[in-house]
Amino acid sequence: MKDQITIKHLKAGAYLCALYVVLGAFGAHGLENKLTDTQLATYHTGLRYLIVHSIALILTNFTYQLWRTKKMYSNYFFYGGIVLFSFSLLVHACKDLLGIHINVFAMLAPLGGLSYVAGWIFYALTIGKKQET
Repeated sequence: MKDQITIKHLKAGAYLCALYVVLGAFGAHGLENKLTDTQLATYHTGLRYLIVHSIALILTNFTYQLWRTKKMYSNYFFYGGIVLFSFSLLVHACKDLLGIHINVFAMLAPLGGLSYVAGWIFYALTIGKKQET
């Protein structure tokens, strides 16, 4: 059961990496003339954190598999960060194109950043723990 859970997180990381490639290509070819330099920078910041934490899901779950641990809390914080930070920055960068007239997405980003930090802290706390059998 635990192996199946870890595999789900590994797959999620791989799918998110694929999404990064799609969104990166869309940003490079579909948005470059439609967004300001500031908006493009925001878009690319969201993408950068998306790919880092997508790869983090893959790498941390390989170590969880190796350690045979059930304490995979970092996954949920990484997912939270991906939604609240990365995706909110992507939407915020494109809000004019999407016809969104509120800045709620920019206000979610700090919560996503804290979620990323919490994910890394929970991962660090897992390192060196006795393996469960």
